[in-house]
Amino acid sequence: MSALQDTLDAKAAVVTRFLERYFSDRLALQAVNKGIQPDMKALPALPPGLETLLRCIRYSTLQEGGKRFRPALAMMTAEALGFSSDRVLAFGAAVECVHTYSLVHDDLPPMDDDDFRRGQPTNHRVFGEAFAILGGDGLLSEAFRMIAGHYRAEPVACVQAIEELSLAAGPCGMVGGQAIDLRSKTEDIQFDELQVMHRMKTGALIRASAVGAAHLCFATPGQVAQIREYASSLGLAFQVTDDLLDYDPEKPEPGSYPTLLGVDQAKSHLATLTERCLSAIESWGSRAEPLRELARYNRSRMR
Repeated sequence: MSALQDTLDAKAAVVTRFLERYFSDRLALQAVNKGIQPDMKALPALPPGLETLLRCIRYSTLQEGGKRFRPALAMMTAEALGFSSDRVLAFGAAVECVHTYSLVHDDLPPMDDDDFRRGQPTNHRVFGEAFAILGGDGLLSEAFRMIAGHYRAEPVACVQAIEELSLAAGPCGMVGGQAIDLRSKTEDIQFDELQVMHRMKTGALIRASAVGAAHLCFATPGQVAQIREYASSLGLAFQVTDDLLDYDPEKPEPGSYPTLLGVDQAKSHLATLTERCLSAIESWGSRAEPLRELARYNRSRMR
């Protein structure tokens, strides 16, 4: 596990440095010097509202404690396909921006109404609800600009990556899963619906991380299908493990796998999902071993 964790930590640090450069004050200064839009004259100084918005975005994007798991998965996929992890760094960072936007909005009072995230005050507690909404909106929009700006020279792969991420972020993905989750807090949810919710709410971005990276590395249709199956199963497997680790038989949480299936059946479901991960990329060779180790590690968290 230590070697895998070292790999994940190293990739997370690379992504953090990329995002720090991207959202640095220097970029804000360039916006002043060059004009915010091509048809606008340069401004003598950054308007206070825009300066606050940039600080709001940086606060959550660069917050300590973020695992950067999704971009790390994208980078591991690229390496498994024989490419440098740098090839998909910008794409992975874009996925992290979408993930961060979802956390900022999930913490708002109409959703989860959380006061802390990663041990620090949530974005809306620092900047107010209006700026938290705008900051999340800005991160979502900037993610697609990030992809377009870095991969426009390869339009087919670029469009495929954008399509994958937009599907994962929208009503057929993360937003739709959140809608199901909101309803599940007031009504009973069944196993099939729980699976759909997790495939959309948490699994979609995990899947997009790997599949989008595969597109950018010019994977064959067969390889895309294989990594899609791997990542889809991995997303569910992580959720099942988290539910098992959080399970309290004295206070069973509604809408969790052990509550719906029982502990033993939930563990069996985890084993099945893990085998699906491993089988999906069985033919990928030794370069895909870190991806296999990731699936095995998740299963080992229950031991």
